[in-house]
Amino acid sequence: MNVNRQRFSRLGMSFSAGLMLLAPAACNFSSPNKTLSAQSKGATKPSGPQFDGGKYCVETMTQNPPGPATPIHFSYKENESDGSSKDFEADFSGDTFDRTITERHPATDMDRKYNEEFAKVAPPVPIRDGFAENRRTIHYTRDDKSSWTEGWGAMEQGGTPWSLFVLKPTVTPAGSENIGGFETLKYVVDTSHQSQLDKYAGNWGWDTKDYNITGTAWVAKVAGCVLQYSIDLEKTGKDGKVSKAHYEGGVTKK
Repeated sequence: MNVNRQRFSRLGMSFSAGLMLLAPAACNFSSPNKTLSAQSKGATKPSGPQFDGGKYCVETMTQNPPGPATPIHFSYKENESDGSSKDFEADFSGDTFDRTITERHPATDMDRKYNEEFAKVAPPVPIRDGFAENRRTIHYTRDDKSSWTEGWGAMEQGGTPWSLFVLKPTVTPAGSENIGGFETLKYVVDTSHQSQLDKYAGNWGWDTKDYNITGTAWVAKVAGCVLQYSIDLEKTGKDGKVSKAHYEGGVTKK
């Protein structure tokens, strides 16, 4: 969780700095919120909660005891074009939260050094076909408040695309749907029509030539959180190299 926080903190600082540099020019252009408002003009605005890409149901549903009457399963996944992946799976029932994280990334010298130095006191990090793999399961109980917060917090921060929505991508209402027994509002995410000015902070923070965020998300009407999503990020480096990441997640009743 600390590694994720540091990574997103650095990215957030870059975005903030980029926005500060952009501020003088913003006097002559519409703000992102005004631009989004203009783009959504004429569309039917759904009743109920509006889209918040930083609020996921793993946070909302685990807050108020005793929790949902039916046990809930959360699944958040991220897959990158270099073969890296993260898979967060959790079962929530009343006052218990069991989370399993499976991670995979290209093996580094640090992974191999760790295996050598700690071989006698800790299980080695499995390395298969050039990739280091790690899987761990942790059991949490609500009476341990600090641990409980870490349980859902690491899942939200490390497994969802919340950090992409710091960039305020264009989000358009697309009706309502029933997803697994939950009434939801559907939203389409698409930055392909945004200008380079709109994307300035993202390109500055990632040091990219261009990027696009596309996909769909469903917000639970009652809880007001992102229940399900399928989001793609494509970044084009200044050298023309393209990298991709796919995020998908959802909540199901067991």
